[in-house]
Amino acid sequence: MKVGYFMLIPGLMVIFSLIIFYIGNYLYRHQHRDFMLFKPTSNSLLSSSLRIIGILLMIVSMLTLIAGISSSTPLIVAGLVLGIVSTTGTLLFLLKFL
Repeated sequence: MKVGYFMLIPGLMVIFSLIIFYIGNYLYRHQHRDFMLFKPTSNSLLSSSLRIIGILLMIVSMLTLIAGISSSTPLIVAGLVLGIVSTTGTLLFLLKFL
């Protein structure tokens, strides 16, 4: 039974890294388009912030993917913490522009 749960964690890490990559790609692709309540076309700081944040989130997603594939518990924990902190920090940062 323990082997089944152990094999589930890398799969969930792959899904987690795909979610982070999607968010980063979305923000990167919308640096010159208005979306939701954000207007990066009229705010150059928001536009450049979206570019930087998008690239950073895509890098974090690659690191979490590598951590999930490696099946190393310390790397998985580090990847989870890094992913959670980076996405939460992104959301809190974007609140400034509402």
